[in-house]
Amino acid sequence: MAARSIISFSSLALTLTCIALFSYLPTTLAAQYNVVSLGAKPDGKTDSSKAFLSAWASACSSSGAATVRVPKGTFYVKSVAFNGPCKSSSITFKIDGTLLAPSNYKVIGNTANWIIFRHVDRLNVYGGTLDGRGSGLWACKNSGKSCPDGATVCID
Repeated sequence: MAARSIISFSSLALTLTCIALFSYLPTTLAAQYNVVSLGAKPDGKTDSSKAFLSAWASACSSSGAATVRVPKGTFYVKSVAFNGPCKSSSITFKIDGTLLAPSNYKVIGNTANWIIFRHVDRLNVYGGTLDGRGSGLWACKNSGKSCPDGATVCID
């Protein structure tokens, strides 16, 4: 009889430990927003700005931690402003691919920035490549002509 109660007690302890771990797990996982799932095309030609802004809006309004995922591929982005303040406790911007600026900087207009993060606390940006297509801009500047400011990335 003593051996049976030890097994029952061990089973109960293991069950309670599993319940405690699994009930904690969902609150620690970040919400995931993949730009491709929201319409971005990794072809380097299709403007994916709206999909990036949609992913940002969802991540920013999340009640917990959130991640914006940019998978492998080349994503053409005209100009985007990722604005806060955000409800999310933290946002990770995980880039596995390349963000590609317009080759004609006049497309950006008067925004002065290609990509900007404004009024965002607890932001982490990891990985990837930001291709501002600087060679064309530098060729213009070296020629002495009047040139646009170019593609800039700003975290304000």
